Amino acid sequence: MRIVTAEMTAEIMDYNVEIVRLRAALERSELKLEAAETALDHRQREIDAMRRTADALFALPSMEAMLQQTLAVAIEVLRADGGSVLLHDPEKETLKFRYVLGPSADKLIGYEIPVSTGVAGQVFRTGQPAIVDNVHDRAEHHSVDDRTGYRVDSMMTAPLKRAGHSPFGVINVINARHNFDDRDLEVLEVLGAVASASIENARLAQEARKAAIVNVIGDIAHDVKNMLTPIQSGAQTLKPILDDVLNDLDQLRSECPDNESWGERLERSLLFLRDDYDWILDSTIDASERVAARVREIADAIKGEISPPHFELAQANDTVREVARSLRIVAGKAQLQLLLELTEPLPSAEFDTKQLYNALYNLVNNAIPETPPGGSVTVRTNADDGHLLIEVADTGRGIPDQVRAKLFTDQVMTTKVGGTGLGTSIVAGVVKRHSGTITVRSEVGQGSTFSIRLPLQQAQAE
Repeated sequence: MRIVTAEMTAEIMDYNVEIVRLRAALERSELKLEAAETALDHRQREIDAMRRTADALFALPSMEAMLQQTLAVAIEVLRADGGSVLLHDPEKETLKFRYVLGPSADKLIGYEIPVSTGVAGQVFRTGQPAIVDNVHDRAEHHSVDDRTGYRVDSMMTAPLKRAGHSPFGVINVINARHNFDDRDLEVLEVLGAVASASIENARLAQEARKAAIVNVIGDIAHDVKNMLTPIQSGAQTLKPILDDVLNDLDQLRSECPDNESWGERLERSLLFLRDDYDWILDSTIDASERVAARVREIADAIKGEISPPHFELAQANDTVREVARSLRIVAGKAQLQLLLELTEPLPSAEFDTKQLYNALYNLVNNAIPETPPGGSVTVRTNADDGHLLIEVADTGRGIPDQVRAKLFTDQVMTTKVGGTGLGTSIVAGVVKRHSGTITVRSEVGQGSTFSIRLPLQQAQAE
């Protein structure tokens, strides 16, 4: 029988203590290894996100595509259910949902929230990112759940800003499949910073391209102005010549016998000329003068001299008639009726006659090719509650929803071959400068109606 001495007991206790210490050290090592693996996974995700975003910088052609790609990468890398990019509207002081991915995205695009409210507003104002695990417990949260029918529980938001500048928007991701942490926030910040830097580079490149284009436009404007000179001079010279010819014809006709003669046959052959030459020449002269005026505006804009609207008390019906006269031949060739339904008398209004002419010309000229032969384009005027009302209605093909939603925005698109979408942009600019509004009603296959509402009196600048 073995006798356990005090020395042996002490030795066994020492062994047990060493085993406990070794186990604790092993557990600490395992925890450190797990933490290292987590950190490594985070860093790998961060690097992957930066690489993919940087790749997009060189592969994608526009800021819009860049932001959409950044948002998609953020949602995937951060393992979220969805996300959005909100851009600042300085005039309205709102943040607008510009790009949305995830559940109910279509219900949020274009929706605006004040910059003074919500987690997104707080991040935008402070420039500091934020993680919110229980968004409905935050008093400042601006909930969109009722609008979308989708519940947002967690959110992570980072500012979009260039170095040394204030934010121009925010990017956020929602409802992580794991709890958002500071490492995730770092990834979102990096993505936002890379996207912002890329957008700044794209802006600088665009400005350089614009500078080059400006020089070319200056040359073109000079040439167009010179080319218009013989057109104007020729039309102005031709008019008195034709007047003399028709006067001579009338003299000859009075000297001919009553029976049909060569004079009557000649008069019949010149009937079209007698009836239409006057307005055709007037239209040619007016159009060339308007082109010359627009060319001068181009030249002034290149020099940085952009004139504000010249408001004067005038009759909108007169401007409508000028537009109709200019486009009468265009409508006739398209086998359309160009109709005027003008309220008489119409109160005079304060507007820039040249700018309103340009806006209505664009609306009518856009409607003509969209209206099948046999249809009509109608311009109506009215006045109501201190406002001038002008409608341009057509019996054309109508405007698809996805196109109509972007009319009068910086995302305007065109459905016409070779079109640029600039026509509606010009109209929107004129209406805005006149403190008015423009709306459109349209149904595919049933035509479209554009409605302009302008104040009869412009507010006096202080």
